[in-house]
Amino acid sequence: MNWIMILLWTAVVIWMAAIFCLSGQVASKSASLSGSTVKIVIEHTQPGFRKLPVDQQNIVVTNYQHLVRKSAHFLAYTLLGILTLSALFQHSITKGRRFAAAFAICVLYACTDEIHQLFVTGRSGQISDVCIDACGAIIGICAIMLVHWIWSHKRITYHRR
Repeated sequence: MNWIMILLWTAVVIWMAAIFCLSGQVASKSASLSGSTVKIVIEHTQPGFRKLPVDQQNIVVTNYQHLVRKSAHFLAYTLLGILTLSALFQHSITKGRRFAAAFAICVLYACTDEIHQLFVTGRSGQISDVCIDACGAIIGICAIMLVHWIWSHKRITYHRR
């Protein structure tokens, strides 16, 4: 095993641990984190938000909070897909098996993550989140496959000169 392979698989495991830690937050702490993040973004992007009464600010934050939480799922698994496929490029397996393995790892982890949330106070496991996670993983995996394809074709073109 080479050091790049070790580094890439370490990145996968660290990212999985980060997802696990975020999923392990009790509902109130998780909601507070996403709510405060939404509020900061809105304060910096929406003129006049700070002038609204606090109850109206809370309504605006709540309206965006669901979208932000689902987007976070998508982006977390996009990155997991990128990291996983990058690590799998260090193994000599076919493109199809590499794609399938990366997708399987991401979706299986998404399933275990939702099961984990069943045991966290105020949280619940949702099939819809697994679907969002799977979509994110597919995007990340496809992005890396595209980059790899472009890179390998440029190398072939360069070597033909």
